[in-house]
Amino acid sequence: MNYPDPVPGLVIRFDYLWDSDHQRGFATSGKDRPCAIVLYVKASGRTLVVPITHAYPEPGDEKNSLEIPAEICAAIGLDRERNWVRVSEVNEFEWPGPNVRPRPDDPDRIDYGMIPETFFNEIRKQLAKVVAEHRLARSKR
Repeated sequence: MNYPDPVPGLVIRFDYLWDSDHQRGFATSGKDRPCAIVLYVKASGRTLVVPITHAYPEPGDEKNSLEIPAEICAAIGLDRERNWVRVSEVNEFEWPGPNVRPRPDDPDRIDYGMIPETFFNEIRKQLAKVVAEHRLARSKR
């Protein structure tokens, strides 16, 4: 399979392990999902992704989530349901790694496309707040 360049803002299919599951000792999530690359270090292959989910944020957790506008979801090939980016946790792995998965609708691709720069800057801004407040959960895969 040809892998695209893992640039920040690229949405990929990934076996994302939620921090709560990682804390309980799970090694895999059992469910692949879209995730946005937020950091890639070419020298080491170190890659950080944030999850994209359909789950509405829990009460009080809205500041850790950004709803992806419907027009962005449509442009990059996400489904028509409401989608949120969670910025309170990341998975860290070496690109491409065994947890990068093919899309169910196109097994020759692992990517959905790029999040537009304006919205990606919002993700980065929220993520930076979480990091500054020492609230970022990180699961190494």
